[in-house]
Amino acid sequence: MKNKKKLVVQLSGFLLLILAILIAIPWYALSLFLNQRYDQYQHDPNDFNIVAETVTLTTYDDLNLAAWHVLSESDQPHGTIIILSGIQQPSVTAFFGYAEMFSEAGWDTLLIEKRARSLSEGDSIGLGMTEWLDVEAGVLYLEDDERASNLPIVVMGTSAGGSTAMVAAGEIPRIDGVIAISAYTNFIDAYVDNVSLMGLPRWVGEATRPFMWLQLNGRFGTDDLNRTPLNALTAFDGRPLLLMHSTEDWQVPFSHFEQLEEVAIEAGIPLSTFVREGDWHFVVYDQYIYTPSQDTEFSYAIFEFLESFE
Repeated sequence: MKNKKKLVVQLSGFLLLILAILIAIPWYALSLFLNQRYDQYQHDPNDFNIVAETVTLTTYDDLNLAAWHVLSESDQPHGTIIILSGIQQPSVTAFFGYAEMFSEAGWDTLLIEKRARSLSEGDSIGLGMTEWLDVEAGVLYLEDDERASNLPIVVMGTSAGGSTAMVAAGEIPRIDGVIAISAYTNFIDAYVDNVSLMGLPRWVGEATRPFMWLQLNGRFGTDDLNRTPLNALTAFDGRPLLLMHSTEDWQVPFSHFEQLEEVAIEAGIPLSTFVREGDWHFVVYDQYIYTPSQDTEFSYAIFEFLESFE
C-alpha cells in the first residue's frame, strides 16, 4: 500500500512538472514580445527624395501614434496606401522607399508606426490582434482629409503588418484592398512554427498550443484572439487581396500563404498572388529593400494589383 501511494505521489509530481513546462514554454515565448517597447532606427525621408509630413494619429484606446503622410506628384492621386511594418523590426520609416515608388506612380502614402514602437505610444505590441485599431486611426485621418476622403484606401503590410492589414480590412469596411506580404494566418500558428528557433522540436509547439491559447485569451480576451487574418477574410465582401510570399521563408513558412490562399478562394475574394523562390521574408530582394521599384518583378506585381483601383 505504501509503495502504491508513493507511486501515485511520484506520478502526480511528474504530471505537475510536465504541466508547468507546458505552461512555461508559451509564457517564455510571449515574454519575448509583450510588455515592452521597440525602439527602432529612424530613417530620414530626405534620403529617399520625398517630402513626408509628420502627423499624429489617436487610436480608439487613446494612444498617440507617429505617422508620415507622403503626397504623390500628381494633383489627382489614385488614392492612399497605408503602409505597416512587422512585429518588432524595422521601423515603418524603412519603407520610405515604397512611398517614393508609389508617389511617382500617383499614389499618396500614410506610413503608420504601430503601437509600442519608436515614436508611437504604447507599452506593449498586440501581435497583430489589437493593431487594427492603429490602422483605423489612419483611416479616420484620411477620411477627414479633403484630398483623400473620397479616394481608395489600400493597406499594405509586411509579416505581422500583413496580418494586421487583413484583420483591419475585416473590421473596417472603408478599406478598399489589401497587400499582405509574408503574412501569418494567426499568431499561435506562427508560434508553433517557430518553436524550433528555441531549439525545441515541433511537437513541443503543438503540445503547448492550447496553453498558448489560454495565455493569449487571458491577456487579450476572446474577441481579440478571434481577430485573425483567416477569420477576417470571410468579411472581405469582394474586396481584392494581393498575397505575396517566398517559398523558403524561415520566419513565416510558406504554409501560411497556402492556407490564406485557400480560405480567400473559398470566400470568393478577388485574389492576386506573387510567389518568389527562396528565403526572402520581405519578398523584395534584399538589395532593393530601400529601392523596391528596382525589383521589377516585385513592383510590377504590386502595380498590376493597384490598376483595379485607378
